[in-house]
Amino acid sequence: MDRRIIHWGISGILLTSVAMGATVAKRPAATGRKAEQNPQSTQVSQRAPAIQWVYDLKSAHAQSLATGKPMLIVCGGPWCVYCKKLEKEVLGHPTIARYINSTFVAVHLDSEKDQRAVEILEVKSLPTTVILSPNADLLGSVEGFVKVQDYATVLKQSVEFQKSLRANSALVSNKPRK
Repeated sequence: MDRRIIHWGISGILLTSVAMGATVAKRPAATGRKAEQNPQSTQVSQRAPAIQWVYDLKSAHAQSLATGKPMLIVCGGPWCVYCKKLEKEVLGHPTIARYINSTFVAVHLDSEKDQRAVEILEVKSLPTTVILSPNADLLGSVEGFVKVQDYATVLKQSVEFQKSLRANSALVSNKPRK
Protein backbone atom coordinates (compact mmCIF):
# COMPACT_ATOMS: atom_id res chain seq x y z
CA MET A 1 0.00 0.00 0.00
CA ASP A 2 2.81 2.42 0.91
CA ARG A 3 4.47 1.94 -2.48
CA ARG A 4 1.27 2.78 -4.32
CA ILE A 5 0.74 5.92 -2.25
CA ILE A 6 4.28 7.08 -2.92
CA HIS A 7 4.03 6.09 -6.59
CA TRP A 8 0.80 8.02 -7.09
CA GLY A 9 2.10 10.89 -5.00
CA ILE A 10 5.23 11.22 -7.14
CA SER A 11 3.07 10.98 -10.25
CA GLY A 12 0.86 13.75 -8.86
CA ILE A 13 3.87 15.92 -8.17
CA LEU A 14 5.19 15.37 -11.67
CA LEU A 15 1.84 16.20 -13.28
CA THR A 16 1.36 19.23 -11.03
CA SER A 17 4.80 20.58 -11.84
CA VAL A 18 4.12 20.18 -15.56
CA ALA A 19 0.73 21.83 -15.27
CA MET A 20 2.04 24.73 -13.25
CA GLY A 21 5.09 25.22 -15.46
CA ALA A 22 7.50 24.71 -12.59
CA THR A 23 10.98 25.95 -13.21
CA VAL A 24 14.21 24.35 -12.17
CA ALA A 25 15.70 26.04 -9.14
CA LYS A 26 19.31 26.90 -9.70
CA ARG A 27 21.92 27.67 -7.15
CA PRO A 28 24.27 30.52 -7.92
CA ALA A 29 27.59 29.27 -9.26
CA ALA A 30 30.81 30.28 -7.60
CA THR A 31 32.63 32.97 -9.51
CA GLY A 32 35.91 32.18 -11.17
CA ARG A 33 37.54 35.10 -9.38
CA LYS A 34 37.06 33.55 -5.95
CA ALA A 35 38.52 30.25 -7.13
CA GLU A 36 41.59 32.05 -8.50
CA GLN A 37 42.11 33.94 -5.26
CA ASN A 38 41.97 30.80 -3.12
CA PRO A 39 44.11 28.00 -4.60
CA GLN A 40 43.23 25.71 -1.66
CA SER A 41 39.58 25.60 -2.74
CA THR A 42 40.49 23.70 -5.93
CA GLN A 43 42.55 21.21 -3.95
CA VAL A 44 39.67 20.60 -1.56
CA SER A 45 37.20 20.19 -4.42
CA GLN A 46 39.43 17.53 -5.98
CA ARG A 47 39.43 15.55 -2.75
CA ALA A 48 35.76 16.12 -1.94
CA PRO A 49 33.65 16.10 -5.11
CA ALA A 50 30.38 17.98 -4.87
CA ILE A 51 27.19 16.01 -5.22
CA GLN A 52 25.54 16.70 -8.57
CA TRP A 53 22.17 17.82 -7.21
CA VAL A 54 19.00 18.06 -9.25
CA TYR A 55 16.49 20.54 -7.82
CA ASP A 56 13.50 19.53 -9.94
CA LEU A 57 11.72 16.29 -9.12
CA LYS A 58 10.30 15.93 -12.62
CA SER A 59 13.68 16.03 -14.35
CA ALA A 60 15.18 13.80 -11.64
CA HIS A 61 12.47 11.21 -12.24
CA ALA A 62 13.15 11.32 -15.99
CA GLN A 63 16.87 10.81 -15.35
CA SER A 64 16.11 7.96 -12.98
CA LEU A 65 13.91 6.21 -15.54
CA ALA A 66 16.50 6.73 -18.29
CA THR A 67 19.47 5.49 -16.27
CA GLY A 68 17.80 2.96 -13.99
CA LYS A 69 19.43 4.68 -11.00
CA PRO A 70 17.37 5.17 -7.85
CA MET A 71 16.53 8.69 -6.68
CA LEU A 72 18.15 9.89 -3.47
CA ILE A 73 15.86 12.67 -2.27
CA VAL A 74 17.19 14.86 0.54
CA CYS A 75 14.61 17.12 2.14
CA GLY A 76 15.95 20.03 4.15
CA GLY A 77 15.55 23.68 4.89
CA PRO A 78 17.88 26.67 4.90
CA TRP A 79 17.10 27.37 8.57
CA CYS A 80 17.64 23.74 9.69
CA VAL A 81 20.81 23.30 11.75
CA TYR A 82 20.89 19.51 11.37
CA CYS A 83 20.31 19.81 7.60
CA LYS A 84 23.45 21.91 7.33
CA LYS A 85 25.31 19.47 9.56
CA LEU A 86 24.20 16.53 7.37
CA GLU A 87 25.30 18.35 4.22
CA LYS A 88 28.68 19.31 5.67
CA GLU A 89 29.66 16.18 7.60
CA VAL A 90 27.91 13.38 5.71
CA LEU A 91 27.02 14.52 2.19
CA GLY A 92 30.28 16.47 2.02
CA HIS A 93 32.30 13.34 2.83
CA PRO A 94 34.36 12.49 -0.29
CA THR A 95 33.50 8.78 -0.34
CA ILE A 96 29.79 9.39 0.19
CA ALA A 97 29.70 12.13 -2.46
CA ARG A 98 31.43 9.92 -5.05
CA TYR A 99 29.14 6.99 -4.25
CA ILE A 100 26.01 9.15 -4.53
CA ASN A 101 27.15 10.68 -7.83
CA SER A 102 27.87 7.27 -9.35
CA THR A 103 24.89 5.35 -7.99
CA PHE A 104 21.94 7.73 -7.55
CA VAL A 105 20.09 10.60 -9.13
CA ALA A 106 20.52 13.05 -6.24
CA VAL A 107 17.60 15.38 -5.59
CA HIS A 108 17.67 18.22 -3.08
CA LEU A 109 14.27 19.55 -2.01
CA ASP A 110 13.66 22.67 0.06
CA SER A 111 10.89 21.88 2.54
CA GLU A 112 9.38 25.33 2.10
CA LYS A 113 9.56 25.60 -1.69
CA ASP A 114 8.59 21.98 -2.34
CA GLN A 115 5.90 21.58 0.33
CA ARG A 116 3.68 19.32 -1.77
CA ALA A 117 6.50 16.88 -2.52
CA VAL A 118 7.57 16.83 1.13
CA GLU A 119 3.96 16.12 2.15
CA ILE A 120 3.58 13.27 -0.34
CA LEU A 121 6.90 11.75 0.74
CA GLU A 122 5.53 11.85 4.31
CA VAL A 123 8.50 13.77 5.68
CA LYS A 124 7.94 14.25 9.40
CA SER A 125 11.20 15.94 10.40
CA LEU A 126 14.21 17.55 8.81
CA PRO A 127 16.55 16.46 7.43
CA THR A 128 15.01 13.40 5.82
CA THR A 129 16.44 11.32 3.01
CA VAL A 130 14.10 9.16 0.93
CA ILE A 131 15.42 6.66 -1.60
CA LEU A 132 13.04 5.65 -4.40
CA SER A 133 13.44 3.30 -7.33
CA PRO A 134 12.76 4.69 -10.81
CA ASN A 135 9.24 3.21 -10.39
CA ALA A 136 8.80 5.08 -7.08
CA ASP A 137 9.20 1.99 -4.88
CA LEU A 138 10.45 2.97 -1.44
CA LEU A 139 13.95 1.53 -1.09
CA GLY A 140 15.02 3.22 2.13
CA SER A 141 14.95 6.35 4.24
CA VAL A 142 16.91 8.20 6.89
CA GLU A 143 15.29 10.60 9.33
CA GLY A 144 17.41 13.23 11.01
CA PHE A 145 21.16 13.53 11.21
CA VAL A 146 23.14 10.28 11.27
CA LYS A 147 26.85 9.56 11.10
CA VAL A 148 28.62 8.82 7.82
CA GLN A 149 28.84 5.07 8.43
CA ASP A 150 25.13 4.75 9.24
CA TYR A 151 24.18 6.81 6.18
CA ALA A 152 26.44 4.68 3.96
CA THR A 153 24.81 1.51 5.32
CA VAL A 154 21.34 2.74 4.37
CA LEU A 155 22.56 3.70 0.89
CA LYS A 156 24.08 0.26 0.30
CA GLN A 157 21.00 -1.54 1.66
CA SER A 158 18.78 0.52 -0.61
CA VAL A 159 20.83 -0.39 -3.68
CA GLU A 160 20.73 -4.06 -2.69
CA PHE A 161 16.96 -3.87 -2.19
CA GLN A 162 16.56 -2.35 -5.66
CA LYS A 163 18.60 -5.23 -7.12
CA SER A 164 16.37 -7.78 -5.38
CA LEU A 165 13.23 -6.01 -6.63
CA ARG A 166 14.58 -6.13 -10.18
CA ALA A 167 15.46 -9.82 -9.84
CA ASN A 168 12.01 -10.65 -8.46
CA SER A 169 10.21 -8.69 -11.17
CA ALA A 170 12.33 -10.45 -13.82
CA LEU A 171 11.36 -13.82 -12.36
CA VAL A 172 7.68 -12.89 -12.29
CA SER A 173 7.71 -11.54 -15.85
CA ASN A 174 9.48 -14.66 -17.16
CA LYS A 175 7.11 -17.06 -15.43
CA PRO A 176 4.80 -18.82 -17.92
CA ARG A 177 1.13 -18.00 -17.48
CA LYS A 178 -1.42 -20.78 -17.13
